Amino acid sequence: MTSEHHLIPSLTEGLFLFDREGRLVLLNPSGERLIGRSEKALLGKTANEIFPRNPDLCSILENTLNNGRSLAHHSISLANFEGNELYLSISVSILEDHDGAIQGQVLLARDDTVLSELDRSFRRADLLTTLGTLNLGIAHEIKNPLGGIKGATQLLRSELGEDSPLAENCDIILREVERIDSLLESLLSATPTDEIPLKELNIHEVLIEVIDLMGHWEEGPAVTYVKVLDPSLPAVMADRSGLTQVFLNLLKNSLEAAPPDSEIIIRTTVPQVGSPHPIHGRMKGVVQIDIEDSGPGFDLETHDFSAPFFTTKPKGVGLGLAISEQIIQNHGGRLVLENRDEGGAIVSVLLPISTQKTK
Repeated sequence: MTSEHHLIPSLTEGLFLFDREGRLVLLNPSGERLIGRSEKALLGKTANEIFPRNPDLCSILENTLNNGRSLAHHSISLANFEGNELYLSISVSILEDHDGAIQGQVLLARDDTVLSELDRSFRRADLLTTLGTLNLGIAHEIKNPLGGIKGATQLLRSELGEDSPLAENCDIILREVERIDSLLESLLSATPTDEIPLKELNIHEVLIEVIDLMGHWEEGPAVTYVKVLDPSLPAVMADRSGLTQVFLNLLKNSLEAAPPDSEIIIRTTVPQVGSPHPIHGRMKGVVQIDIEDSGPGFDLETHDFSAPFFTTKPKGVGLGLAISEQIIQNHGGRLVLENRDEGGAIVSVLLPISTQKTK
């Protein structure tokens, strides 16, 4: 028994021991850290009471106990009592006495949140590297002949009279050429480079300018833009035009997702160092810009929304978030996509605070 008393507390996995009635009889320290509650507070409670926001996990435990079949190496997300979303690898084992009668079950849970996030980061980095290579190739192969098409069309347009039925066709060609040229410029602006001219910038100036532009945007529902801006927010080192494009992309996405007569909240903060959020905890000295809407939110487990050419929009090309993320990474920042508990999405941009000393 002495060895058991030393073994269970020393396990790095969380151990939840339930009796045959499905009530908790033992919880080790690792399990306490995972769930965000003490063993004393949870003893005698059922899985539904211990994991109230995790019906999938409760269903697994109930089915395992009822069927008498163990489950090994299953991945699942867990929302704990502290409000953190964790990614776990779990195993559920049935406990039987010497006659084979079921006495309870043991849930072992390993926290794979950091590994999951690293895996996503590596996959995203590979995709963005691919995007950068595509950018240069597309620009080289398309931009030069596109200039020839534009020039020839302008010449033809100048030789046609205003009453010519072909004049309108020329105008359509020129508009489409401009649209393609704008897309190419967007691709080029997302190409990784060490030569971006960064200047000290008040991010509020960019946000107010972009919000004003969005006020004249004719597509999408009528919404109210709510600014919750921290007046003490420090400056960042940034490329103004690049961040303008980022926030235009993000606000257009929120506008297209938002229901009519709803609010889009633009919030700026300086996250505290040591915040429990996995992103904030690793990035010191950043400003955070949150864009919140009450739309359908993200299906983060099924889709990688920042992957190049992935889109859920019928008229989209799937480059907005990928380009935005590359521009932000060029600034040494991060783009984080999350869902709000009350419904809707939060897109967070984290940018390093300027280290320049004001004179």
